[in-house]
Amino acid sequence: MGPVIPFKNQENRNGVLIVDDLLMMRLILTSILKDAGIPIVGQATNGREALDLYVQLHPAVVLLDLLMPEMDGFTTLERLLRLDPKAKVVVCSSLQQKFYITKALKCGAVDFLTKPFRPDLVRNLLRKLLTGQTLIHQYPRYLMFD
Repeated sequence: MGPVIPFKNQENRNGVLIVDDLLMMRLILTSILKDAGIPIVGQATNGREALDLYVQLHPAVVLLDLLMPEMDGFTTLERLLRLDPKAKVVVCSSLQQKFYITKALKCGAVDFLTKPFRPDLVRNLLRKLLTGQTLIHQYPRYLMFD
């Protein structure tokens, strides 16, 4: 991985970067976001692509799958936050066990969306993140105990 590039200007961020190896999941998220008028700045099929696109596109939010080839979501999350500690990353996964949700949140994800997606939850969460509203994720009890 290259040098850390500081992201000083948070105001110039725009839209969402979708990261999922499955085309169907990217299409579903694209449909949900387009219907809500939420801009999509790019899509990646693995963590390496996500890191490259993050540096190029400066998205406001990253929707990140956990199970991907080449670089999994946890490694990608860690590297994104090392690159930009203020990155807003929402983990999206079918792995709904408490262990995965807790690990994602403790690693720095701002929230966790489960597959299959509930369009209303996706839209509401992204609107809050994109407008800078205070976000209280839906799993606070998962962070109370180790």
